[in-house]
Amino acid sequence: MQPDKHLRFLVTAAEVALGGLTLWLILRFLLPWTLPFLIALALSALLERPVRFLTTRLSLPRWAAAAGCTLLLVLLLSGALLLAGWRLWYETSLLLDRLPRLIASLPSLGAQAEDWAYRYIIAAPPDLQDFLWDALEALLDRASALPAQLYDQAAAWVAALLTALPQVGLFLFTTALATYFSSAGRPALLSFLRRQVPVRWRSRLHTGLERLRSALKGWMLAQGTLMLITFGELAAGFLLLGVELAILLAALVALVDALPVFGTGTVLLPWAAVELLSGRLWLGLGLLVLYGVVTLVRSLLEPKLTGARAGLPPLAALLAMYVGFQALGVAGMVLSPLCAVLLKELHDCGLLRLWRD
Repeated sequence: MQPDKHLRFLVTAAEVALGGLTLWLILRFLLPWTLPFLIALALSALLERPVRFLTTRLSLPRWAAAAGCTLLLVLLLSGALLLAGWRLWYETSLLLDRLPRLIASLPSLGAQAEDWAYRYIIAAPPDLQDFLWDALEALLDRASALPAQLYDQAAAWVAALLTALPQVGLFLFTTALATYFSSAGRPALLSFLRRQVPVRWRSRLHTGLERLRSALKGWMLAQGTLMLITFGELAAGFLLLGVELAILLAALVALVDALPVFGTGTVLLPWAAVELLSGRLWLGLGLLVLYGVVTLVRSLLEPKLTGARAGLPPLAALLAMYVGFQALGVAGMVLSPLCAVLLKELHDCGLLRLWRD
């Protein structure tokens, strides 16, 4: 009996390891290769209702209805991207116009910060003063080299962007073309995919796909809810602090916060530091408090909302985000809850047996 238990444990551990390796290979290699076609399948599903309306009510051929709907979708998305790019260019131009004045104010801000640091170092215990002096000198050295580093980093970003433009163009063109083909041949494509599934699995697979669609919709609703909550907090905070263009700034910061790489600290922390060094203590401290409130609320609500909307327990959602971040970085933090939802729904519909209910 004891050897059987050890054997079952080894088999289970091997299955878990094999599943983890398969998931990593899918995310690392298969997903980037097939991403345009997966996006095309999702877009063709989104276009199915208007395409069906055009084919049934207006008696258009399916290829013509799919072409018209795909072209309209491409035009709408291109217009949105162009509008966002124009706005980004406009804001960048304003920043470049104000950049000389900002750079001219840096020495005075640096002198104020240096005087402030000197006063606190002198007031510190004698045993700590040597350490603090060394830390201040290292910080000043890094600050003096910061403009050159920022310039090099900006140049590297621009070069990487220019290098990636052909690949991005190919990606978008492939996605648009695959969307048309997927929409025009959707009945035949779905019939082909259905024939590849064993008959005994079809009902369970259909149930699993419906549950996955519902879970994905819930996850997107959770992210939208978090974004709206962050926008409300920022708008209220900016209005209380008397910030000009409070609503517009709150929307922009909430949009930045929705990006996994950035977050509200990307905007609020440098802004608060500049205000404190400029002597505007009320606004600087208010921004720091606002950043703390937004971060705390998001940390508390994100696992719960993600779990409630997507069908994951809060602890499981938090575990998935943490493990994903440790394994794949920021991208893993976004993708791992979706993978956890996928595994849970496949287990619930009976396609996989991962744990005992």
